[in-house]
Amino acid sequence: MPANIIEYFGLAVHNQQALKIIKKARQTVTSAFNDHPYNFYRKQQPEQPLRPAPAVSASYSSLYEGYRQMLFSDTGYWMKTSSAAFRPWKKRIDQWVDAEWEGDWVGDQLALWVKKQKDGSGRRLFEQALENGIDSVDQPPEIMKEFFEQVDATPKLFDLEKAQKGADLLADMSPAIHYMANTSLIWVSSSIGPVSRMVGATGRFFDVENSLSRFVETSSYVVGDVSSADVFQRFSKSLKTGVRVRLMHSQIRNQVIKVENQPDIMDFDQRGHPMSMRISTTGGMMFSLFCLWFSASLGARYSREDYESCCELARVISYINGIDYHLLPKDLDECCLYIDHSLSMCEGVTPFTEQLNQAFYFGIPQLLAKRQRSKLMQKLAPLPQGFLNGINQWAYGDEIFELMPGMPKQAWWSMPLFSIIKQVRGLYLLIDRNIPGHSLRQQRRRIKHRAFSNKKFVWLVAKLMKRDGSDEVKMTYDSHDHSTAKDLKSANS
Repeated sequence: MPANIIEYFGLAVHNQQALKIIKKARQTVTSAFNDHPYNFYRKQQPEQPLRPAPAVSASYSSLYEGYRQMLFSDTGYWMKTSSAAFRPWKKRIDQWVDAEWEGDWVGDQLALWVKKQKDGSGRRLFEQALENGIDSVDQPPEIMKEFFEQVDATPKLFDLEKAQKGADLLADMSPAIHYMANTSLIWVSSSIGPVSRMVGATGRFFDVENSLSRFVETSSYVVGDVSSADVFQRFSKSLKTGVRVRLMHSQIRNQVIKVENQPDIMDFDQRGHPMSMRISTTGGMMFSLFCLWFSASLGARYSREDYESCCELARVISYINGIDYHLLPKDLDECCLYIDHSLSMCEGVTPFTEQLNQAFYFGIPQLLAKRQRSKLMQKLAPLPQGFLNGINQWAYGDEIFELMPGMPKQAWWSMPLFSIIKQVRGLYLLIDRNIPGHSLRQQRRRIKHRAFSNKKFVWLVAKLMKRDGSDEVKMTYDSHDHSTAKDLKSANS
């Protein structure tokens, strides 16, 4: 039943008949998801035919062509510019498209079990298994066993030595370049439909002042953990963080499918699953390959072997996110195809985009000025705005900004600045490679970069942005342990 009819009855007389109509309407909305023919997990019904693309991602969009050009410029990959250009790979792409209709079955079921346990005992047992192994848990439930069987299988399924080389490449970047690369990915939160809707609905980054822990958690994981010296080894910090993130995503996923009468958050028929395996796989690519490609756009040079190593790292991240192994791109060529098709067919601007852009471009500089009690920083607020805008102009191209609401005025100096950075950095890296002792210097820098990303970054953010005497900067990844579907907000709420 349309929302306006529900609203009409909701505002009408408070008699029993009206309440029954409202209840029935809500049941109809819920059953539209529960009874939808595409609402199933492939794991549970492998015999079902592959599902077609949801309407929102069924046709080609040129919106992210500038971004894709930046990503693929150093790879030799031929970027596709129409739906027809993807047809030779239809059989493989159809498998990826099918994943737009479902989430992570094992992770989602475990999150439900954790939620049902009293007094936080579910979380404590999860943490015990994560820290000490599933064998340390006395009579764990079957779903927890299955979950940690997947976690423990990581070294058997992937070439972690190759993935470590990918992590080393990320650690070789200066923290400034690495954080700039991830800053360009933060804009994905506002500009790319599926991510924008979930980041917006959870309130993440809307209220910058009260989202500091989430900001630090995200930045620490996607910069520090994925570039660590023991990346995704069992019992490493990076793997434990990745597994906690997977559980948190499943907690949100279980909530969002319960949302009623808020189509800007949940419209399964038109958009598929709001937190699908398809978009989660893209996340694994973003925090690895995307960063290396951004670095290449600013003067660095990488070999195909380098990109292959980072591709293996991307595959591991996506797997830890809960992606079925058979859906993972097999090699660099498939990674490029996957990313190209995902960005060619995905939804763009959403009802949340304007508020997210305002939080990103205005909220962060304003919070810095407020927390430092600095009038000078308040006056200099346009500089970080222009720099942030410049990062995204460099990554995405000029055209996309005309369609994005909530953006600051483009600074005239930002693009020339990044052109200078590219030239100077490229020359510096070239000279450095040709001076004797390069390998030793590289190893020393790598150690320093990791020390900053894994330790000093949290301290620096806390010093710059948190309230005096507060403990608001946490690294627990448990912010959704007690949240419910009612905590998810539409763009108009």
